Amino acid sequence: MENKICQSCGMPITSDEQLGTNKDGITSQDYCKYCFTDGEFIDKVSMERYIEMCSQYGAQAGMTNDEMKEHY
Repeated sequence: MENKICQSCGMPITSDEQLGTNKDGITSQDYCKYCFTDGEFIDKVSMERYIEMCSQYGAQAGMTNDEMKEHY
């Protein structure tokens, strides 16, 4: 599998099992299963709120929360 990154949360996608699904059940090549399933985004929040939610994982990416927010 080529290196993919979820276009919503930025998570590296390292296996097909991590891919989200479109409404027709076919895997999405753009989003992970934690963001997108059955053709819909799981979290129905504003972009600003979503950035706040995702920024909490900054430490895992070697960044502070503020650096992670700037990354988005």
